[in-house]
Amino acid sequence: MTGPYPEPRHFGQPEDPGAAPPQSRGLAVTLLVVLIVAVLALAGWLAWYLLGNGVEEGEFEAAPECGVGETEALAELVPGYESEIEETVGTAQDAFGTGWQCRWATPEGAGESVPSAATLVMVAAPAEGGQETAADTLRSTAGGNDAQPVDGLGDEALSWVEEGAFEVGCVGVRVSNLYVESCYTAATDYDAVGSVDGAVAAEDAEVLARAVVERLPASGDDQDD
Repeated sequence: MTGPYPEPRHFGQPEDPGAAPPQSRGLAVTLLVVLIVAVLALAGWLAWYLLGNGVEEGEFEAAPECGVGETEALAELVPGYESEIEETVGTAQDAFGTGWQCRWATPEGAGESVPSAATLVMVAAPAEGGQETAADTLRSTAGGNDAQPVDGLGDEALSWVEEGAFEVGCVGVRVSNLYVESCYTAATDYDAVGSVDGAVAAEDAEVLARAVVERLPASGDDQDD
């Protein structure tokens, strides 16, 4: 005999009325996968851009040699110049990088022109953070000399005067990860008893620096003299 109530139907645990339908869960998983792929793709593109375009390292793999400084400006400011120094500076262990140190001066005893001299230092920092390294070199070198900014020269530039028996005018320039420093001094007479005013020497050093920067290889590539 059957009772007044139907037999219970056993379907396991009752469904959670708040649970998402199977279709909704599948869509959520798909959207999550798409989002992860998009984030990974963006991260990969950003890494390629930073490394491939040299944003961190900078444009120069190495500093140009002294020949880049032998410009018409040098010939005018240091008449009949002769090379006195052409040597490398820095090593692979030096954080500031490696490069060249150069010096040209009028020949002694010629008596055809007032003695004058120019120096050029070029140091490249081809490593991660190279641009900031070059900027630090510029600031540390010019520091304590009441340096003044120079407009329209490289990425940034400073001018200063080094006091002494002969006043020397200098200009430091950062071009990407390359530091360029040009200094100049000249006598006021053939006997080299006194020097030109430091501010005047700094103006001439700027002329030399601009001539060098104009000759720098594009994007750090080699350039013929």
